[in-house]
Order: sequence, then C-alpha cells, then structure tokens
Amino acid sequence: MGNNLDIFRQEFLGANTWAQRKEGVPLDLLDKLSSDELQTAEVELIKSATLRDTWPILGLGHIKSTKGLPTLYNLLEKSKNGFKVTTAYSIFQICKDQRMIEIVLQELPKITNQYELIDVLYMLPTFKDEKITASLNSFCDHKQYLVVYNATRALGLSTDEVVKRARERNEKKSIWQKLFG
Repeated sequence: MGNNLDIFRQEFLGANTWAQRKEGVPLDLLDKLSSDELQTAEVELIKSATLRDTWPILGLGHIKSTKGLPTLYNLLEKSKNGFKVTTAYSIFQICKDQRMIEIVLQELPKITNQYELIDVLYMLPTFKDEKITASLNSFCDHKQYLVVYNATRALGLSTDEVVKRARERNEKKSIWQKLFG
C-alpha cells in the first residue's frame, strides 16, 4: 500500500488535533487513493464510523460506499440533530434514499448550536429538494450573523449585503454604547 494511504490514515482517520481539523474534512485525500487503497480505506472508514466523529461518516458518503450503508443506517437510528443530518446526508449521497429528506427536515429545527448548524448548511443543497431549500433560505433571516452568512454562501448567493447589514448593526451598537455606555 502506498504513501497516499498512510497520509489518509494520519490526516483523516488519525486527525485528532485542532491544527489537523481546522480546515474541515480532507475529502481530497480519499480522491488521491488508488482503487486498491480506496478499498482498504473503505473498510477502515466503516470500522471507525461511530457517534463520536462525523469524518468517517462523511468519508463513506463521499466515496459512495454501499458497503457502509448498514453501518450508516445503524448510526442514523442512534443519532440526533446535526449528527443525524450528517448521517442522512451521507446515506443520500450513496443511494438517494428519499426518506433522508424528511429526516433532515425534522432534525434541522432541533439544531440550536450555531456551529453545528453551520456545518450542516453546506450539505443541504445536495438534496435538491424544495422544502430543504426553503429551510436553507429561512436561515438567511437567522439571529446569528454567522448562520446568515453561511446560509447565504450555501445558497451560492453573494454575501455582500449580509456583511453590509452586520456592519451597520455594529455601528449602531457602537454609537449607542458611546451615548449611554
């Protein structure tokens, strides 16, 4: 087995530091594997898919692992909120199971942590479903700036207006603080 498999093991499966994880899931490492290496990586992703880490789940979806489906469906039953959306997303990538759309729609309103929500926003366009797109659009009116910004980006829209509104809001707050400190 080649160097690419070793890199995958270190930087994907073994990524346990902030420095290794700050840029997100390195799916490109899977794309660099030969077909033999990819088969080995698939087995290792299935073995490492648990409720503790979404990376193996995202990896299985990325490589469209039909062998990983039983594991993913099992995790889907046990997961909730953003983790459940991520698992449904990976299943949908593999086999286009339409039941995943309803699961996503049920779980999205339950996600209260903005960072967990931001992680799943970029998955939503993959479903190409009117209700999910409407839900994604609704996040453009969210109270948290980062959610609005990322929902706008996930929709493929310009963020210029979002940034402008945030700056205006901050300027108003600053003036208010100066006057009434």
